[in-house]
Amino acid sequence: MTISLESVPSFSARAALAAAEQAYGIHGTVSALPSERDQNFLIVDPRGSSFVLKIANRDDAPELLDFQNQAMRLVAKSLPDLRVQRIVPSRKGRDLATVHNPREHTDHLARLLTWIDGEVLARSGSRSPGLFESIGASMAKIDAALQGFAHPAMHRMLQWDLRHAGLAREHVHLLPRKRRAGIERTFASWEKIEWARLPHGVIHGDANDYNVVVDAGRMVGLLDFGDMVHSATVCDLAVALAYAMLDEQQPLAAAAQVIGAYHRYHPLSAAEQQVLFPLILSRLAMSVCYAAHNRARNPEDAYQVVTEAAAWKLLDKLELQSSGDVFTMIVDACGVPVHMQLNDCN
Repeated sequence: MTISLESVPSFSARAALAAAEQAYGIHGTVSALPSERDQNFLIVDPRGSSFVLKIANRDDAPELLDFQNQAMRLVAKSLPDLRVQRIVPSRKGRDLATVHNPREHTDHLARLLTWIDGEVLARSGSRSPGLFESIGASMAKIDAALQGFAHPAMHRMLQWDLRHAGLAREHVHLLPRKRRAGIERTFASWEKIEWARLPHGVIHGDANDYNVVVDAGRMVGLLDFGDMVHSATVCDLAVALAYAMLDEQQPLAAAAQVIGAYHRYHPLSAAEQQVLFPLILSRLAMSVCYAAHNRARNPEDAYQVVTEAAAWKLLDKLELQSSGDVFTMIVDACGVPVHMQLNDCN
């Protein structure tokens, strides 16, 4: 179930600014920000304060946006040192406002969020062990904070949820012919995952390299709670790892640092450690499949394929690794001898 292009808002920058003035009473300079499902605009007011106007996909119900808002508030309260966007109330004192698109004659729900300072991981030149450890520790603390959090909108069908990677598999035929067999092998491994053995909960679901905020060589914030869903908790770590390893000369060394730090703050079960590598590969496979699909239906949108080349490069590197060696790396990173893990899994 991919996103319908007709449901994605298409406000001009001028219309978005007019909507922000009407709903929130702010004005200033406006510029578009990239997004897949909704439409985002950066607004800088005359005093230099920055905000993000998020205009929701037409298919997004108020309950879904409230789910994201409440999770953001919970994480911000639980982890005061982590930068998370805050919701700015509308003129009516509400979290959500309705804005009108004069171009399409459609109404959309909107939110105004604070801006987070820092650079995103994708543009960070510093790739030290400390950075990777901070990513692992931050994601572990976020997952721990979300444990026990529940909301009526958390159970939903989401195309990026790793439990539903089969949705991306439908686009394998769009890949270069020589690439298809490897991706099919990845999806075959994904099919063998025993989801009932894995702890579940609400997860952020999209700690990609454009959502992880870095400052002074460490992860300091997390953007975009739009892919939140109730899923296997280890999927959050798998997504973060898939993007942390992009463009790394030694991706498994970086992964070990992320995993070790994560495990210290939110221990991984033996079952979670077993499926972590297949989940990482599955996320990368989903990425290249959806990139091929998005290119076919909307070739002018470069943002939808922004990580495609790096994902293929990483897949090529990881295909050279045996699953046994990677599993050994994972359990070593968690500080548990491999023979003990194997016994726990039997």
